[in-house]
Amino acid sequence: MESLSKLDVISVILKSSNKSCDYKELYTKLQIHLTMAQLMKFIFELEKYNLLKCMRNETSCIITPKGMYYLQMYEELSNQLQSETRGNSGILNNYNPFSKLTNLFKRLQ
Repeated sequence: MESLSKLDVISVILKSSNKSCDYKELYTKLQIHLTMAQLMKFIFELEKYNLLKCMRNETSCIITPKGMYYLQMYEELSNQLQSETRGNSGILNNYNPFSKLTNLFKRLQ
């Protein structure tokens, strides 16, 4: 069983929300890693930062433009990390993408 980081969980939630996935389907994808209560905390936090918009009469949510931007940045940084890791780069080179992600969170608030 592979563990997921918080950023990975956020990515799964946002990708699923982009495909009209309801809470039950989402929980099925993540139940190995999270309880339903933990999943709902993630969803509420993502809604709080305007990355998701929860549908009040339904049991699903949709990704916002800000969430799409976050997902795009996450994918870009993940790809950059993977390519740098394959190239056996030093630890300082791997630090740079994470500083970009930190700056992204500061701009989003």
